[in-house]
Amino acid sequence: MRPGTGDVYTAEHGPTTDDEVNRLRAGANYGWDPSQGGTVGGYDESVPMTDLDRFPDAVPAAWSSGSPVEAVSGAAFLSGAQWGDLDGALAVGALRGEKLLLMTLGPDGAVANVSVPAPLDGTFGRLRAVRLGPDGALYVSTSNGTDDEVLRVTPI
Repeated sequence: MRPGTGDVYTAEHGPTTDDEVNRLRAGANYGWDPSQGGTVGGYDESVPMTDLDRFPDAVPAAWSSGSPVEAVSGAAFLSGAQWGDLDGALAVGALRGEKLLLMTLGPDGAVANVSVPAPLDGTFGRLRAVRLGPDGALYVSTSNGTDDEVLRVTPI
């Protein structure tokens, strides 16, 4: 949940394109239908996460990776004065991208800016879980299969 607003955001791992961050709204259509209404068998990787052609009323994503995907996984909002200008930013782990994405949101709830802290850009491999700890630090787990670790991230 976005601090101070009650808005719920999700980080969604896309198929071969279009990972998304969405702000959830009750009863809204997000345009995801990989079986194309049951007209294809299995999971069609070519279907976009938000298919505005098939679902013109679908809610557009707050952010989309486009191609190639980052393979986003865990996400958490940074909260607290210690984060300075990043207070309220959404931190999103990326498996394929092997980075931490920091997304600042605009007043409309859309992602206004994405930055990647250099120390968390390809240094530790696949980043999966992302949680804000009770101490105000961000905890990020790696997901490489061997020698995985939990990273404690604090502002500089």
